[in-house]
Amino acid sequence: MRILKYIFLLLLLFGVAFVVFVATQPSDYKITRSKEIKVSEDIVLNFVADSTALADWSPWEKSEAIFKNHKATSNDSLSQNITINKEENKSLFKFQKTKKGTLVTWHLSGKLDFKLKMLSVLEGGIDNVIGDDLETGLNNIDNYLVKELTTYNIKVQGLVTKHATNYIQQIDSCKIGSFQKVSKKMLQNMMNFVETNDIKITGLPFIIYNNPNTTSNQLIFSMCVPVEEEILTTEGSEISGGHFDEFLAVKTTLVGDYSHSKEAWDKTLKYIKNKKLIEDLSGKYIRIYKTSLPKERKPSKWITEIYIPVKKKVYRPKVAKPESTEEVAPQSESTTTNPVQ
Repeated sequence: MRILKYIFLLLLLFGVAFVVFVATQPSDYKITRSKEIKVSEDIVLNFVADSTALADWSPWEKSEAIFKNHKATSNDSLSQNITINKEENKSLFKFQKTKKGTLVTWHLSGKLDFKLKMLSVLEGGIDNVIGDDLETGLNNIDNYLVKELTTYNIKVQGLVTKHATNYIQQIDSCKIGSFQKVSKKMLQNMMNFVETNDIKITGLPFIIYNNPNTTSNQLIFSMCVPVEEEILTTEGSEISGGHFDEFLAVKTTLVGDYSHSKEAWDKTLKYIKNKKLIEDLSGKYIRIYKTSLPKERKPSKWITEIYIPVKKKVYRPKVAKPESTEEVAPQSESTTTNPVQ
């Protein structure tokens, strides 16, 4: 019986010593993981900086981690505050261009709670505990960008008639690389306006490009929502009413990420040229988001329709030339005189 008591006492002392040992471990930590992703630097940076995309790559569940204060410290880095299990941590992403794409380096630093200290002791260091999470996150970014962004299909569907439409619009401009981020905020603003003013919409949101064939890096566009009746807004309002009449256009459907929009646009223009159609430079250049966020998170399943206006051909009937007729001079009657014999 005494032996059991001694064993129990030794185990208790060992347990207390282990708890003390864990509690006295360093609280501060810093770990780093890197991965090369075969996607351009700007695409990777914009993806990681987009707070709405966290669900697509974060290694932690929403209940475990909260990301906030996204801030680009330079053109090649992004800092964030991440609260993991109620402990605030500092996150820093570095993006370096490589021959094949982008080297993404993720630094994470902060303080350990008792649970993480214990896991650190049992698993041979905090690098083995949280480092796996960072590797998972980087692999998630790689899988999403490489697989989702490179899976797409473009189909030019030919001539269609775009019917007359009333709409409300918000006009803005931005750099081409910032278009998705800016347009997403504008769309949210438009839908809030529709809901607040109890406006009946008749279809899906769409974009009208005001300088569609620009060679500069600046886009001018209108974010539009189709409405049942033509709407007038007060002067100075950022949202105004609009309308376009029925017109002829070449329609192209893109299934996949928006980064392939230029290729879809170029194929449409090539179709117009091959079919000897005439682009209507004064018409409405339209993009409609048939399937997109937030309904569908996977870019490979996004569906976008592009409409490039063309002029209607005018057929002039050929007028047949009259047959040429030659005037023939009338022949005079000939008189034969019999000579006197």
